Amino acid sequence: MLQDQGELYVLLEKIQRGDQAALGVFYDATVRRVFAVALKVTANKELAEEIVSDVFMQAWHNASSYSAERATPLGWLLMMAHSRSIDAVRKEGSATRNQIPLEDDYDVADTATLDPLSNTLGVEQGNELAEALKLLDGQQRQMIALAFYRGMSHQEIAEYTGEPLGTVKTLLRRAQSILRAALTKTDLVEGGYYGKS
Repeated sequence: MLQDQGELYVLLEKIQRGDQAALGVFYDATVRRVFAVALKVTANKELAEEIVSDVFMQAWHNASSYSAERATPLGWLLMMAHSRSIDAVRKEGSATRNQIPLEDDYDVADTATLDPLSNTLGVEQGNELAEALKLLDGQQRQMIALAFYRGMSHQEIAEYTGEPLGTVKTLLRRAQSILRAALTKTDLVEGGYYGKS
């Protein structure tokens, strides 16, 4: 069962000091969520299980690099899981064969169901994420969807959307910055990046 974020911060501090028991508790508290991300990206149970093992090994070895200013403990872990999952899918050369296709209208707001990222992160963070995504405009949401869900590189997104590569990079950086600020509780009002109050 997932601990609250405060408990995860404490556990991660202990892990940074080499506390293996804390890693076990951290694992038990977060493994389902890490597995859900890996399975969603790879659509392969065995590969997802391997990724989970790699992610927690990486968390153990790289705990000292964790920064609370950049992400919550769970967010840090899930981003590692997502990154490793994308790498694994690419390595196997099976991105299109194994992944569940997204709807073509992925960039159209769907008020009836939770978006895929909310489902991945779960109900607890879903509401926070839904609020954070409202801070993005449609083009930024599209870039996040292509990069995060489809695992496209900047160049692939540029080719897919017809936008210049520099524009794609700028839009993604801005969108990630807005989401990071919102999800780490940095003061940010809607439209704050655009000079509105």
